[in-house]
Amino acid sequence: MQNELNQLIKETIAPLFKAKGFKKKGKNFAKLFPDFAWTVNIQSSKWNTKNEVEFLFNTGIYCDKVYTTLDGLKSPIFPLELYSMLRLRISDIKNIRENWYKISDKTDIEEIKKQVESDIVNVILPYFEQYQNVEDIINVLEIMDEKGEFECPHHLTLLYHYYGYPEKAQKRMREVYLTSQKEYIKELATKIGINVD
Repeated sequence: MQNELNQLIKETIAPLFKAKGFKKKGKNFAKLFPDFAWTVNIQSSKWNTKNEVEFLFNTGIYCDKVYTTLDGLKSPIFPLELYSMLRLRISDIKNIRENWYKISDKTDIEEIKKQVESDIVNVILPYFEQYQNVEDIINVLEIMDEKGEFECPHHLTLLYHYYGYPEKAQKRMREVYLTSQKEYIKELATKIGINVD
C-alpha cells in the first residue's frame, strides 16, 4: 500500500501544492516568503503495514530567525514543519477528532483522492492564507497568548525583537523571566541583547 500512497503524493498532493508555489522535499512541502514559510508534512502512521497505510497532514509556520535563535542551529536548507511555530494537524484546523486517511486493499482510491484534494483546497490552503506577513503571525500568536494557548512563550518575544517591536520584546522577556526557566531565559535575552535584571 506504500506504493499507492507514493502515487497519491506524486499525482494528487504534490501538483496541488506546487500549483500554489510550494517546493517539495520528500514528504514535506514549503512555500517560502521573505521572512517565513508555510510548511506541510505528510506523516505516516508508525503502525503502517504492507496491507494498510495511514497518513495525515501537519502544518506549520516557519520563521528562520526564531528557529536559529531558539535552537542555536544553522538555517536548514529546507524549512520543515518540525521546526515551525503554530504547528497544527489538519484535524486541529478542521476542529475535529484526529482523523487519519487510510489506504488498504478495500479502499476506493478515487474517494481518498477526492477527500485529500478537498482538504488541501478547502482547508489547508485557506488556513495558510491568513498568514501573509509577519504581522499576521504576531496577531495570531497574541490572540493565542491571551487565551494561554501558546506552545512556546519565546516565539512572540523573538518576533517582536526581530520585526520592529523592541519595547514589547523587552517587556515580554522580563515577564516570562519572572515565571520560569530563568537560566535559559537569561541566556536567550543576552543572545539578543535584552537585559532581564
